[in-house]
Amino acid sequence: MPPPVRLRPEEIAAVKRIIAAHFGPAAEVRVFGSRARLAARGGDLDLHVLVPGTAPAESVADRAAMDIEHALDDRHTDLLVLGREDEARRIDEVALQTGVLI
Repeated sequence: MPPPVRLRPEEIAAVKRIIAAHFGPAAEVRVFGSRARLAARGGDLDLHVLVPGTAPAESVADRAAMDIEHALDDRHTDLLVLGREDEARRIDEVALQTGVLI
């Protein structure tokens, strides 16, 4: 059964493949925001990635977001990355609490 997010199965597969390529197979990716609410409409794609250790340079997240946008027909993607050893920001806490693991 696919996760309860407003993405098609092939879009979920593309996101997971790209996240693993940029952050490794242990990275956890969550959809949060409007795409994690089935009753909502429209909206960009908000993703939160939890990685082992510390978060890599922001340029890695930027490249991953661009690859996801390209794979999803240029759907705007906001991508946040948190390392397990990093201090969580408020937005990280919200994403971890309300996001849907894919």
